[in-house]
Amino acid sequence: MSKITISKKEYNVEEELLNQCELLFYEENPRVYSIMRSNGTTPTQKDIETKMKSMEHVKQLRLSIEQNGGLIDPLIVVKRNNDFVVLEGNSRLAAYRLLAEKDPVKWQKVRANILPEEITENEIFTLLGQYHLVGRKDWNIFEQAAYLYRQKQSSGLENDILAKNVGLTESKVNSLIQTYSFMVENDDLRPDRWSYYEEYLKSRAIRKYRETNAQIDTTFVKQVKTGQIKQAMDVRIVFGEIAKAKGKTAAKIMQDIIEEKVDIYDGHERLKATGKTTNTFKQISKFHEAITDEDFQSSLLLEATTNKAIGFELRKIQKAVNELLHKIN
Repeated sequence: MSKITISKKEYNVEEELLNQCELLFYEENPRVYSIMRSNGTTPTQKDIETKMKSMEHVKQLRLSIEQNGGLIDPLIVVKRNNDFVVLEGNSRLAAYRLLAEKDPVKWQKVRANILPEEITENEIFTLLGQYHLVGRKDWNIFEQAAYLYRQKQSSGLENDILAKNVGLTESKVNSLIQTYSFMVENDDLRPDRWSYYEEYLKSRAIRKYRETNAQIDTTFVKQVKTGQIKQAMDVRIVFGEIAKAKGKTAAKIMQDIIEEKVDIYDGHERLKATGKTTNTFKQISKFHEAITDEDFQSSLLLEATTNKAIGFELRKIQKAVNELLHKIN
């Protein structure tokens, strides 16, 4: 008998050889949850097994387990309603089922660590979070976010508590849940589109338009679903740059994109034609923002009363600007 620590509590764990064909897959497993439930139905154990056995990483696991002659790490299971549910090791169980198709006798029994029945669902969440969100991180970011989202829905816990339970920062949990929630709200749970929505939601420039024009979300989601936005990085590099640009022309271009008069690429070409995407323009624009900022001006004027060098530098800047303007004209 060994022990396992969850949320500073120790539990006795018994290792046994269990009949693998009698074990149940964990229905909350992020590997298949969103895919299996995309049509709104609850998958059967057979549905889950079929899906798991078709995954490439499970096929690779089958070869590894076969070459080793068994599991290196036992499954982690818990007894629920007289059934053993595999909390940790669903992919390994699927690999065993593949091996048993060829040799059911040899691969009938599997090593498993059995958790006590009194373990709570919140403690199971913490345990799996330590394995997959903080530890080896073998769930991809979409799977991590999906798991956190469902736990929040079922437990009602605030994000800071969820973060503490699994050892992530609160800002990371906020970001994961926000992005997944947006995908749920817009009926798009395709994992390959995660990066599009993540880039969209984390852009401060785009957020300013979202705060004043709800149509931008509808347009963006539509263009992601239809493939009009070709790759996730274009959300930041193309769409984000348009959103960052200042002035009436940039605002008009963004409005035309939102109203679907042009796509983000045509809009970006229009913006480039104004010269507002060059590094030189961006540097001058940042300098202008700094010297016209009220807080900056207040601190500058306050310091200039005791530091003559500041006034000297400002006069040099003024002279340089006048010379540049003369050359341009």
